[in-house]
Amino acid sequence: MPPRPLTPLDHFRAKTKRLRIHPLEGACLWIVSLHLILLPWALGAMYWWTQALSLGLAVLGFALALYPREYTSDYTEGAAFRLLSYPKLLRFPIFWAGLALFLYIFVGGLNPAWSYVQGDKGWWMVAVDHIPWLPSGVRVPFFSGGGGPWRALIVYLSGWLVVCTVWIGFTRRRTVQLFLMVLAGNGVALAIFGIAQRLLHAPKIFWFFPSPNESFFSSFIYKNHAGAYLVLALVLSTGLAAWYYLRGLRRMEKSNPAGLFVFFAAAVAMSIVVSFARGATITAILFLAIAVAAFVVFQIRNPDLLKKPLVIGIMLIGFVFFARVGYQALSLGEAWTNMSRLIKSHETSVESRQLATQATWEMVQANPWGGYGAGSFRYVFPLYQQHYPQLLGDRGVRLYWTHAHNDLLEFPAEFGICGMAILVFGAGYWALRLLRNFFWENPLALLVSIGLLLLVAHGWTDFIFHNPAVLLTWCAIWPAITLWAEYEELNLRS
Repeated sequence: MPPRPLTPLDHFRAKTKRLRIHPLEGACLWIVSLHLILLPWALGAMYWWTQALSLGLAVLGFALALYPREYTSDYTEGAAFRLLSYPKLLRFPIFWAGLALFLYIFVGGLNPAWSYVQGDKGWWMVAVDHIPWLPSGVRVPFFSGGGGPWRALIVYLSGWLVVCTVWIGFTRRRTVQLFLMVLAGNGVALAIFGIAQRLLHAPKIFWFFPSPNESFFSSFIYKNHAGAYLVLALVLSTGLAAWYYLRGLRRMEKSNPAGLFVFFAAAVAMSIVVSFARGATITAILFLAIAVAAFVVFQIRNPDLLKKPLVIGIMLIGFVFFARVGYQALSLGEAWTNMSRLIKSHETSVESRQLATQATWEMVQANPWGGYGAGSFRYVFPLYQQHYPQLLGDRGVRLYWTHAHNDLLEFPAEFGICGMAILVFGAGYWALRLLRNFFWENPLALLVSIGLLLLVAHGWTDFIFHNPAVLLTWCAIWPAITLWAEYEELNLRS
């Protein structure tokens, strides 16, 4: 007889016996989770000491992932064996791509084309002799301004170690599930904290830390960074809600965590709006619209799976009631008014960002192959900023642009075509692995992938990926969701 055709609910089939997670894998999970939990609470990891702590935790997690594991009958269904992780690491293309990128940054740091000079009236950059056919960079003080190749290397190295740790250290679907739940829960905690700030009109971060940026939100110095991180929490909460909902249909459960994650998504969505982060709000709206459309299409194509429409109705009523209460309590109407004013008006900030984008494009064209080196933008951009009088302050005083407010141009300006080729290779690898495992058939993998890509589009209007908390979390979710799709597919076909 031909095999039974698969249905969407087959993706939620569970084994009768749940094996224990190996202690070393559990330790690896909690080290990585602790690392990514701390980053947003540590002011988004924008200061050197938080970045150093991040690197230390990344190294510790990576070491735990590489440590050999002895599997006994408590952790495996078959015979006892010893698991070595380094063969999987050596077969991991992202591992080699990361090494190539770090070599690229390292050589550029040792081959500076520009050098930082500090004088009585400020600082400036001077051209220095360098080897033109090698990657180049800038020579700047390590603690000056937060840029430069070595500060960038610390952040990117931490992200690469976390990605490798998740890939080789998480061998069970349950581990990946717990990891994604922890990240979603941390996002909800940050959202609630941000809402409390708005309600109580907190003058400082944590009520005691004076923020260098007045537009802070939650534990982030910059509201747009907070908004981007909260979008990640929204994406994970929505994806987990969808997965638990469909699993509940298969098992005919009276209750499951789907409702809890819907509540999480609602709380995070409201916090994004009250943060006044324009790009994050638009991204969240687009994502939720796609998620709702996908849910409607799924129900139309699978009407036999809708066993309890009353449950869905109650969830929707609860969601509307919760949103209405939040609207009244948090003055979301005022938030929308502010958002509309910012979007429709031609403010100086919007116009200056458009000009900064043009200047950054000139920066890309001036050195397209090699770029100016990782962490170089804030030091080299004044050379192109001076071509636009509108980007200068009053009386010709130069405004200091630390970032281009456009990640999709700033990264090419720093890395050039050669460096960007490495990043594009990594993106292609994740896309290929997801496609091989039919990720579009898995609600969690599909929704999270869409959300991560929407954040990339959001990067056209801001520098969200130059916040280490956002960057590292975004990077860590890709291997986790790819593993989830693979483990789900293996579970389905076994």
